[in-house]
Amino acid sequence: MFSLRMFIKKGLLNAVGKMADYQVILNAASWQQKGVLLNEDLAEIDAAIADLNRAKEMNEDPDATRMA
Repeated sequence: MFSLRMFIKKGLLNAVGKMADYQVILNAASWQQKGVLLNEDLAEIDAAIADLNRAKEMNEDPDATRMA
């Protein structure tokens, strides 16, 4: 059976890293306001964004950040 909630959540989770964080967050908040996503869905999306950002920070070259 089709679930709009799962469809939207899947799309937003797939957008993490492909869209700016703020765009994913605003889209998720909009769907939460419409009653489609739950707070737990927003927490899952937020965790995905945080995990990606943490991974990016760990992979940064420390010498490249000092030269900027």
